Amino acid sequence: MEMDHQNKCCPCSYMNSNVLVNECYLCSWGPSNSLPPLSWSARLKIARGTARGLMYIHEYSPRKYVHGSIKSTKILHDEDLQPYISGFGLTRLVSGSSKFTTSASKKQNSNSSIVTSGLKVTAPSTIDLAPEAWIPGSKFTQKCDVYSFGIVLLEILTGKLPDEAPEHDGKGLESQVRKAFREERPLSEIIDPALLNEVHAKKQVVAAFHIALSCTELDPEIRPRMKTVLESLDRIRLQ
Repeated sequence: MEMDHQNKCCPCSYMNSNVLVNECYLCSWGPSNSLPPLSWSARLKIARGTARGLMYIHEYSPRKYVHGSIKSTKILHDEDLQPYISGFGLTRLVSGSSKFTTSASKKQNSNSSIVTSGLKVTAPSTIDLAPEAWIPGSKFTQKCDVYSFGIVLLEILTGKLPDEAPEHDGKGLESQVRKAFREERPLSEIIDPALLNEVHAKKQVVAAFHIALSCTELDPEIRPRMKTVLESLDRIRLQ
């Protein structure tokens, strides 16, 4: 849509406040359990839809944009569990920039921010963010988004927040899961307990874990593109 007026608007559909973080965590064992936890098929549908949306941003947007702030609180869904990625576009409307540059400060905390063209944008907490994005002077890349998507996928699979690790020496969710697979622990110790009854989905869940871990590799060059991630998730659906 093109407008000559200096005040620009962004038309969009109305969305109820169905946020992924509420469905996966609070409904499983948190303070609000009035709704049943999401089934495996529902979680896979949300994961695939989110991957498709992020792939579109990367591959088919005019400038092959980077979202820069992928996390579970940015994923909304409708009554049919069709996911929508929020938090993308408004920054570029204001700043005209598609790239985020991290501040030179090495201070890493949940209140850190990114400055782009004079506009301060709140960044994901360090536990959600790709390690290379915190190197002073570095820029957000699509592989940073892939890393963050991997964290979201781990949240979907485990029902845990990425920094929910008081019993694991402060290590994040990705480190916990990677260590568990390295030690060949039972799947029952890793996945969301709400999924334990869905025995038929065991192979699919394990495959999804491997996708999430590939997305969160330390070396960004090893991480797959979102197009590959989506193809892998689609193969799980067909199993």
